[in-house]
Amino acid sequence: MSAGLLFAGNCMAENYEFTHRQIVASPINNTAPQLFLFNSKGQLIHYSDSYLQNILSIFRKREVLPNSEQSKSDLLTLLNTKVDFSAHDYTLFHTSIDEAIGPCEPCRQQEEKIALLDAKFPKDKLSIHKITIINEVYTLKD
Repeated sequence: MSAGLLFAGNCMAENYEFTHRQIVASPINNTAPQLFLFNSKGQLIHYSDSYLQNILSIFRKREVLPNSEQSKSDLLTLLNTKVDFSAHDYTLFHTSIDEAIGPCEPCRQQEEKIALLDAKFPKDKLSIHKITIINEVYTLKD
């Protein structure tokens, strides 16, 4: 795994990169785009595994999803990190397929919607983390 940091205002968002093989081996679904929205208590209040056009609607949800703790555990196992959910009102993780792998129109559409969210929400209210599925590089040995 490689993780890069993206600084935006007073919020620090992580960009995670995993190969397809790593995603398949992980406990989360092998699909993109996916959205995981957590409240400030670290409870999963929205999950989707397809393009979501009306992304603002997920912020109206207040009920914790069934298996919230297991879904959070699965995601954090993949990321191999701790997340301070209390630092923001909402924490959003989204998966996307890197363009180097091939076209993923739903991924690009979801990224556009997420960019609008990023511009709309104050930085102390929403933390956005991107999980990108990247090409695996093979090295042939003689």
